[in-house]
Formats: sequence, C-alpha cells, structure tokens
Amino acid sequence: MNSRRDGITGYIAGGLGNQLFILGAAWEQAERLGCPLYLDASHFRVEGTRGFEVDALATPARTLDPSESWRSLRLNSERVLPFPNRLGRIYLERDADRYADTIDQVRPGTTLVGYFQSRRYFPTVAPRLIDAMLAMPETEAESSILARMRAEPAITLHLRRGDYLAVPTARQFIASVDYAKRALALTRDLGLDLPVRVFSDSVDLVRDELAGVDAQFDFVADDGSLSIWSTLKAMSEGTAMIMSNSSFSWWAATLMARRPEKPPVIIGPRPWTSSGTAKADLLEAGWITLDAR
Repeated sequence: MNSRRDGITGYIAGGLGNQLFILGAAWEQAERLGCPLYLDASHFRVEGTRGFEVDALATPARTLDPSESWRSLRLNSERVLPFPNRLGRIYLERDADRYADTIDQVRPGTTLVGYFQSRRYFPTVAPRLIDAMLAMPETEAESSILARMRAEPAITLHLRRGDYLAVPTARQFIASVDYAKRALALTRDLGLDLPVRVFSDSVDLVRDELAGVDAQFDFVADDGSLSIWSTLKAMSEGTAMIMSNSSFSWWAATLMARRPEKPPVIIGPRPWTSSGTAKADLLEAGWITLDAR
C-alpha cells in the first residue's frame, strides 16, 4: 500500500509560520482518525522557496520521499503550484480567511492543501506542538542570549518588512510605524513603560523608521547568532508583544501567551491583509487589535 493512502498528508509550504499552521492542521486530523501523519515537502524542491523547517520538530510526522510526493512547479516569482502525481483525496482550503469545520470530514488518504491559519484547526495538538517548538535545541550562545532576555523585562516589537515589500505596491500591506507608536502608547497607558526589543527581517530599515520615536529600543540584529527557532523563543521572552501582520509574529505571541501565571499584553494589527481581512479566526479573543495603517 502506498504510504500516503493510509494517513493524512500536509502539503507544507511558505515560511516557518505557515509551515507550523499546516503541520498543526494535518496532525490534528491524523490524531482524530488514528492514522499516520505525513508531510509533503515537494514545495521546497523548487528553486527560490524558503527552507523546510518543521521536519526538525519532534512530532509523529514522517516526511515523504520524492517518489511518494507531489510535484511542485513555479508559475511566477510569487507562486508555486502543487500537482498530485497520482489520484487521491485532496482537501483544499477554500477561504484562507475563515476556519472551515468541513476539515473534520476528511478521511485517511487525504492531502491537506492550504495555510489553515487558525488555532481552531489544531485545538487538541496545540500544546504538544508548542512543547516541541520550545524543546528545539539551543547552542550555548543562544541559551545565554535567551537567559539575558528572560531576565530583562521588555516589550517585543516585531515589524516585518523584507519580502512584504517585494510584491506589487497595490498588494503591499505592512504594519506601519504609526501602528507601532499607537501600540507603544497603549502599553504605557497599561503601566508597561519598558524598553522595546525590536525584531525585524529588515533591521536597518526599521531602525530608520523608528528614529523619531520616543522609546528605548534594543534592535536584535539578524546576524545569525539566533537560529529561526531561537528567534521565535527570543520574541516570546517579553512582558508584552506588538505583532506584525505575520504568521511568524502569531507563533511568537502564542509562545509568549503560554505563561498563564502572568498573561502578557498582546497587540495585533487590523486589518491583516491589503484586502481588508480582519483574520478574526486567527487573532485570539484576549488579544488587543489596533489599526495597522
């Protein structure tokens, strides 16, 4: 029997944040059905894609080898299209902005295709997925950096730029500096007058953007001293978080929110996309939202 027919396969794509959402949704369905969990990594065999990261996590998943995987082809600079290499069941996410309970109708032998950006897709396995992320190994240097951040109360500010600026202007939508200013003012109103630890994929650009803002900033250099997993942990080591409209931000905020003894203040942007989508199924009920423009 072909291994994909007896289990649930997640077609993994995108950056780490999206990969984690897809893994979570596929893991939830495999557990519901009591069947194997597989990951299809063919997307990452296409030139110009990001790295396949979630295979490093300690989960029940097995990554399919190329002979079992789909084919993925690049359509243009932004899109990679997956093609099944044999007949089989496919569950295609129809609306990326809303949770769909129809996913609970899938059967073994199904490949999930989509981003599944909501905790509602993986309520049962979420604690184990978070534990697996926190258990990712650290170098001695990374542990030292994380310990220092843990000992120094700060507000985490994440401003995603990078590839968000690489799409056509009409589709660009980034959490603005004005949004960051309003969020910082709100944290002060809430009694959190703390240094601000800034994370970005464009640190120099963001440093210039924040030059006139009255705050004590600590810009975390993207110099390779922290792995992608340790960066997520570092972002979560704060007293509050000001998110970007980024799934990477969401996971950092989720790691931060795991501490029930002292719930952090988490502020997210709205709308989430240039189309005006609020992503109500993505942002948690206890999080504060502010206009991102």
